[in-house]
Amino acid sequence: MSDKQESPRVTVSNYTKIWNLDWVIYALEGRKLPVPANLRVVGIFISCLIFWAIVGKILFFIPAAYTYAFLPGVSTWLIAKQKLDGKAPHKWLWGMILFWMRPKHLHRYRKVEHNKHYRYGSKVVYRTKRERA
Repeated sequence: MSDKQESPRVTVSNYTKIWNLDWVIYALEGRKLPVPANLRVVGIFISCLIFWAIVGKILFFIPAAYTYAFLPGVSTWLIAKQKLDGKAPHKWLWGMILFWMRPKHLHRYRKVEHNKHYRYGSKVVYRTKRERA
């Protein structure tokens, strides 16, 4: 055991979140909404509504109440709650698509072209076991 006293923890304030403001809609056409709507959630709902409307046309046996109300609402709730690597799912997916399209062989942040096929002139010798003396 050491007799050294531990230094107290220090809290450092970080004010970067104050610049990331959420856009919230409180009224439409002068009419107050019953619940304030976050613009990101509204966008997710509209995209889910379009998706389920297309799926509802293909799968004609799904009732309209499910297609236009229940399924978009549930999928919006699930997507809005998820965070992948600290990002919203659509931003994460966009970053992954850009990563997959990016060239992987770089030299000083520029793409490297590999047009030459190299062959060794002699046998390549390597060790398979570690030998101790």
